[in-house]
Amino acid sequence: MRLSIILLASALLGSGSICAQDAKQEKKAKAYMVADAHLDTQWNWDIQTTIKEYVWNTLSRNLLLLKKYPDYVFNFEGGVKYAWMKEYYPGEYEQMKEFIRSGRWHISGSSWEASDVLVPSVESSIRNILLGQEYYRQEFGTESTDIFLPDCFGFGWTLPTIAKHCGLIGFSSQKLDWRTNPFYGKSKHPFTIGLWKGVDGSSIMLAHGYDYGKRWNNIDLSENEELLNLSGRTPLNTVYRYYGTGDTGGSPSLGSVSSVEKGIIGNGPLKIISATSDQLFKDYLPYEKHPELPVFNGELLMDVHGTGCYTSQAAMKLYNRQNELLGDAAERASVAADWLGIADYPRASLAESWKRFIFHQFHDDLTGTSIPRAYEFSWNDELLSLKQFSGILTTSVGAVSEKMDTRVKGIPVVFYNALGFPVTDMVEVAIETSKLPKGISVYDAKGKKVASQLLSYQDGKANLLIEATVPPTGYAVYDVRLSGTRNRQTSPVAATILENSVYKISLDKHGDITSLFDKKNNKELVKNGKSIRLALFTDNESYHWPAWEIMKETIDSTPVSITEDVKMSLIEDGALRKTLCVEKRHGKSLFRQYIRLYEGELADRIDFNNEIDWQSFNALLKAEFPLNIDNEKATYDLGIGSVQRGNNVLTAYEVYAQYWADLTDNNGKYGVSIMNDSKYGWDKPDNNTLRLTLLHTPKTDKHYSYQDRQDLGYHTFTYSLTTHAGALDKAQIAREAEVLNQSVKAFTTEKHSGTLGKTFSFVSSNNDNVVIKALKKAESSNEYVVRVYETGGNTQQNAVLTFAGTITSANEADGTEKNIGSAVFKGNQLEVSIQPNSIKTYKLRLNTGGKDQQMKSEQLPLDYNRKCFSWNEFRGEANFESGYSYAAELIPAEMIVNRIPFRLETKEEMNGMECNGSTLKLPAGHTYNRLYILAAAATAEKDARGTFLAGKNHQEILVPSYTGFIGQWGHTGHTQGYLKEAEVAYTGTHRHSTVGDHAYEFTYMFKFAIDIPAGATEVVLPDNKNIVIFAATLVDEPYAPAKAVSTLFHTANKENECVSGTAESMPNLLKPEHIMAYSGYTNNREKPVFLIDGDESTKWCDISMLPNYVDFDLGAEKEISGWKMINAARESYSYITSNCFLQAKNCPDEDWRTLDFVTSNKQNVINRSLGKAEKVRYLRLLVTQPVQAANGKDTRIYEFAVY
Repeated sequence: MRLSIILLASALLGSGSICAQDAKQEKKAKAYMVADAHLDTQWNWDIQTTIKEYVWNTLSRNLLLLKKYPDYVFNFEGGVKYAWMKEYYPGEYEQMKEFIRSGRWHISGSSWEASDVLVPSVESSIRNILLGQEYYRQEFGTESTDIFLPDCFGFGWTLPTIAKHCGLIGFSSQKLDWRTNPFYGKSKHPFTIGLWKGVDGSSIMLAHGYDYGKRWNNIDLSENEELLNLSGRTPLNTVYRYYGTGDTGGSPSLGSVSSVEKGIIGNGPLKIISATSDQLFKDYLPYEKHPELPVFNGELLMDVHGTGCYTSQAAMKLYNRQNELLGDAAERASVAADWLGIADYPRASLAESWKRFIFHQFHDDLTGTSIPRAYEFSWNDELLSLKQFSGILTTSVGAVSEKMDTRVKGIPVVFYNALGFPVTDMVEVAIETSKLPKGISVYDAKGKKVASQLLSYQDGKANLLIEATVPPTGYAVYDVRLSGTRNRQTSPVAATILENSVYKISLDKHGDITSLFDKKNNKELVKNGKSIRLALFTDNESYHWPAWEIMKETIDSTPVSITEDVKMSLIEDGALRKTLCVEKRHGKSLFRQYIRLYEGELADRIDFNNEIDWQSFNALLKAEFPLNIDNEKATYDLGIGSVQRGNNVLTAYEVYAQYWADLTDNNGKYGVSIMNDSKYGWDKPDNNTLRLTLLHTPKTDKHYSYQDRQDLGYHTFTYSLTTHAGALDKAQIAREAEVLNQSVKAFTTEKHSGTLGKTFSFVSSNNDNVVIKALKKAESSNEYVVRVYETGGNTQQNAVLTFAGTITSANEADGTEKNIGSAVFKGNQLEVSIQPNSIKTYKLRLNTGGKDQQMKSEQLPLDYNRKCFSWNEFRGEANFESGYSYAAELIPAEMIVNRIPFRLETKEEMNGMECNGSTLKLPAGHTYNRLYILAAAATAEKDARGTFLAGKNHQEILVPSYTGFIGQWGHTGHTQGYLKEAEVAYTGTHRHSTVGDHAYEFTYMFKFAIDIPAGATEVVLPDNKNIVIFAATLVDEPYAPAKAVSTLFHTANKENECVSGTAESMPNLLKPEHIMAYSGYTNNREKPVFLIDGDESTKWCDISMLPNYVDFDLGAEKEISGWKMINAARESYSYITSNCFLQAKNCPDEDWRTLDFVTSNKQNVINRSLGKAEKVRYLRLLVTQPVQAANGKDTRIYEFAVY
């Protein structure tokens, strides 16, 4: 059906509306031919494959096409992929830059990565574009002008708003063709070319690009009937047509490019344009002069494909949300420390951490649709950024606190509020004390006693709950006093009722809430006969795109309550907080929910803190809220603005939201809001019920069958309920959701005087509807950047932002920090005028807040005795471990790690010092009190332990391996969850061996502090040659570093909520008695039994005719999910096994079937997941190329394990 007919039908969906202005038919049809090679950073492969194969193919093939075809224009998106080109293929990268300068290789998409645009926060999307544009400006002297997302799972109403604020003009995709049902009459599209209005009313141009894998074979496209028909779908008589390839990168085919070239000079009815991705948009500028462009106002979500993406890979979504928040908190604290002159703003470290987690917002990564192996890299990167942000935040708060007056009678605790409005929060604080205290008293910055509660005593720490009030973007010093001792803690008691001054909650025997009574408003919230509960759907079939799709049949079915082994206990019954713990089970899944009621500022909020050991197959878990409220429509948070949606229908039965959703009664007299800390999927089955989607493990068939184990593992998350009398105040619920997510954080510091007093605020807004959403330093200047959102959504708002210092200059900027106008300011106040649901960014300079107060420091010379770094051209000249070395081209000569400067030795010389019990002499007459070192363990996996001796101070340090992963989420049958504790000071993104760069095999240096007692003249190093030191700095620190005493982030791992030491190895299923056959061995010291003896110093060696093998009989069928092999790089890098297979069978007379294999392997330690567990009895390790050389015959393997 033609668009004009569709428009006359006035088809509308939800918030979306379409209107057309007077159409003006073009005389000759136009075809904008947009060549692309869409490249999924991870999907059915991991990031290493992307770098080694797909990035190279994309670069090399398109360089050939650009040289061969003079009219060829290539479009490519994703700043991170350009950065990989520079890192791994510098020669071709320089050639590419020439084509960029000539306009034939076009930078598309503007962003650091072509990411999902629903789950990431609005601020993340702005940062994504900022980081991309900053890279393009610095590297290529240009920038992009469009949003280019050929393959993404739906597009929110905020996207035009974000794009417009970042100075972009258009957006293209082909994904709406993947909608299952028609949305507008009989069409899946509002139009194929037109204008799209955002939630704030601003517009960009939209173009539908059709499938990106289209090819032609050397034809004249000016006469192509298909293109001509597509151009007729719009009164503009124009088609915007992707062509090329997709998913694995590469290029269009030769025949396709030739077809475009022939079409350009052809005489058919089509005008063929070899186009950049933004050329169509530029041709229609300014848009107001083109009334023929139809206009759509609303969201462009998918109906089926993508519904699972709001929930799949729950740990990734938790990590991503925490990184968004922790990065923001770290930036704001760093700005204050920088302005006060105490600590330089760590621009490079912050940017590195943002980039590292933002590129995992890619649409097959954060969305939960990649292979299990890919997530090992994703989890590691997310946890690295969380650690780095935490370090920066702690250091910056500590720096600010040095200027505060922390002199109190008890223990000084500095509370930090990152939000731009004053916050009163309930903060859990862990204070070190030798005994369980009998009493606690807490006093605020004014000396007034505040509410507090002793929660527990564990591991030498008293866990307290403190009601803390902290100024906007500010700090407050509190006085915590512990008194007396007692022998035991209060024991839990059985209970089914929980009550505070606002609510009374009653639970049934299953632990479901059958009554929630609002005492202030005399209203029962639970619909009669229903219960607020964890609702489990036990039939969750999704056979075609399991992780991508939650099917409507599942949503429409009736969920069950979780009823096995229910136990309810009142575990906290204090004046500040009461907590009811509900424990229950379904099959092998264990559920623990803490229902929490507060007094004081948070009395209106009910928290549901969840710990779930999820082991349920073919299941979907939701939090169900059947409410005594009636309304067909609910309101959902979009990050900027909100949208109303109705009850579940075919085209919208599982929808997304950011921090909150609200159901308010039709009469506008009462409503309930549900907030969360890491969940995005919602549905609304009827007028009374909201459901928040928590975990999605689909039943699979032939397609992506391994996803039937998705998200099996341990999960932690929180959702909260709050109520309001009267209509929904969107600005108010936005603030409450901010407080839940960006909670007040606590730090301990030493007692000292300070010129700032006991409270300090850097910036505030005087209008609750104008919220400060970012405070940072500019990427390429020394100006400060402040960004505000309007959250009320009704009328224009005026606000005044008040800063700690006098403003000396100010300009309005776009989201990429380009100046776009002047700003009004006076003294320390910046005036803001902002439209509903809009974003504004300002760049400003302030007078200095204090003199530079850098700590006194001195580099301590080291006796370097090991060559650890190698240059690209001389990769074989260093050997840090098993033939590997750090990549010298990545290592800076100097670095500052959270205020501590380090200088590394000349890279061509010896540049590491092995610890062999030697002594470091300290300068005579020094006044230094702390030695900081950069170190790593020269081991493939295991960490190294050593004791440093300074005077009488003995300090044992666990030094992690220089490579591998820092942390993982614990995915059942796949990975063990852990996070190493050491502070990561440096991350190299590849390492070297004689054969080249090892892409995305990280190298690390770790920062450690060694206390220097007064009078100490030397430091004795450990006698452990595996500990290697790269640099050492002596520092005279006026105060001990601040320590975080509240949780900064969660790992969602059992028994190590924040950090732990190193991960324990999984037990090897193979035993010596399991060996049943083998190809041979060289001597009695190199038998196959040494392959599985757990000793990495022994090996199996076989020099007989290939292939070599060892067969095992497990004695019975056992489930295996992965395997590990340690090769012989310690002897020579050339001895690393290149090609091998893991094979299995269940009966002796069966043929061997391959479970997994590696080819062209370069890694000394192979650690592989099968993706899906397999039940097998017999196993074979089959080696077909035992060394790096193709004609080599010597198999040398030190360890082999299956688990």
